[in-house]
Amino acid sequence: MLDAYLKNGELFLREMGIEEITPGVINENYLLPVSEMTNGAPVDSEQDAISVLRAFKFELPKSDNKVKIHQSLTKSKKGVCSLCGQKKEIVSNKSFIFPFERKIDSIVSDNGRLHFCIEHAFKLYSAMAYLYTVPVGGSTLRFFFDAPERDLKRFKKTFKDDFWMENFKVTAETRDGKKRYSISAKLALSRYHPNEAFFAVLHEFVKFLKNRRMLKETVEVGRTVRAYLVYGSGQIYKERTIEGTTLERLIGFIDRVQEAGKETNWGKRHLERRDSGVVLFYEMLEIPRGKDRAKNFLEREEFISRLLSGRFDFVLLNGIFMERVKNKLPLPAYYLTWARSYFEAFGGDVVDKETFEKINGLGYALGKAMKGTNLERYQWELFRARGFEEFVNKLVELQAKLETGLDLRPVYENRNEWKVVKAILLNGMLNALYGGDKGEGD
Repeated sequence: MLDAYLKNGELFLREMGIEEITPGVINENYLLPVSEMTNGAPVDSEQDAISVLRAFKFELPKSDNKVKIHQSLTKSKKGVCSLCGQKKEIVSNKSFIFPFERKIDSIVSDNGRLHFCIEHAFKLYSAMAYLYTVPVGGSTLRFFFDAPERDLKRFKKTFKDDFWMENFKVTAETRDGKKRYSISAKLALSRYHPNEAFFAVLHEFVKFLKNRRMLKETVEVGRTVRAYLVYGSGQIYKERTIEGTTLERLIGFIDRVQEAGKETNWGKRHLERRDSGVVLFYEMLEIPRGKDRAKNFLEREEFISRLLSGRFDFVLLNGIFMERVKNKLPLPAYYLTWARSYFEAFGGDVVDKETFEKINGLGYALGKAMKGTNLERYQWELFRARGFEEFVNKLVELQAKLETGLDLRPVYENRNEWKVVKAILLNGMLNALYGGDKGEGD
C-alpha cells in the first residue's frame, strides 16, 4: 500500500511541475496537496490546512498548536528512510504524511515506526491530493487508486478531475476569524458503513460515465486500476484491495442494473431511470432493529462487502428476506435483476446462471401453488432445515401435499451447495408469495 500511495504523490507533483524537492520547494507548495484534496476550497495558511485535516478526520493531536505540518516535513534528523533504505535526513511519519500506519503508543517505540527522508515524506504527503474521503456515520471511508503510470493518469483525470469535482464538495465558513470546513458528497444511496459508501460512489460514477458517453473507454483503462479502501477511526482501521478485473466487473454489473430500471416515485422520492433498479433493491435490504439505523443495515453492509469481492451471497440475502417477511415488510424490488446482472457480469460463484434459473423457477412455482393455502408455513420449515436430507424431505413432503410434480434434479445435482440451493429456492418462493417485481419468478 505504501508504494501505491507514493505513486499518487509523485503523479500530483509531476502535474504541478515540481521535479526537485528542497526545503524551499516544500515551503512554497506544501498547502497545494491539501487544497487539491478539497477540490479547490480556499486553503491559505497552515491553520486552514489543519482545519481541513480535521474535517477529513485525520488523526491529529487535540490542540492545533501541537500540529506542525511544515515543520513535520522539514525538521529532520539523521537516520534511515523506511522507503528507500538510505541513510539521510529523515522525519517521523505523521497522519498527514502516510495516514495508514498502524501504531499503538504503549507498544511500539518511536524507533519502530516509519521514518522517511524529506523527499519521500513530501511525496507521500502530496498523495493526499488524490485521496478520496466519504463521511460514513462517525467514521470515514478513504480510498485511492493505483495503476501503471499512464493508466493512473488517465483514470485520475476522469475520476478526480471530472466526476469527483462534480459530486464532492468542501465548503469553508469563517467563524471567529478561523475557517471551518464541511464535506458533502452527492450520492443517491444511503450509507451507514464503508463498503456501502464505496458502492454508492461506484453507482454515481457509472451514471456519470454513461451520461458523458465515457463508460467503454474508462472501463478499458480501468482494467489495470486497483482500488485501495481504508476505513475505521483512530488507530484501528481495516483495509481491502479491489483488483482491476473485479472493478471492471462491478462497473458492468451496476451498468446492467441501472439500465433495467424505470423512472418512478418511491415514497417522497422521485427516482430517475438509472437510479430505480439500484435504489429499490439496495435501500430495502434493511432489518429494523431500533433507533440506531446503522444497525438496521449490518447485513446490507456484509452483502455489499462480499459483492465488492465478486460474490453474490444468496444465503445472506435469504436471511434478510425472511426477516422482512417476519416484520411484514415488502421484499426488495429488482431481486432477479440484481441476480441475473451478477451472473452476466461475473459468470457465477458456487452455482452458475442456468442452475440459478432452474432452482429459482422451482421455488417460484412452489410459492404460487402454496399461496393462499395453509401450506405457506412450509417457507419456515424449509428455512429451518439444518441439513440436506431434512431440506429434501421437507420439499418432497410439500410436493405431496400440493399434489404436484416438479423436477428436483437441480437440487440433488448441487447437494454440496445445498445451503445456497435452499436460499435461492426460498427467495423465489417468497417472491411468489409476497410480490416483488412483475416477472421476478419467471
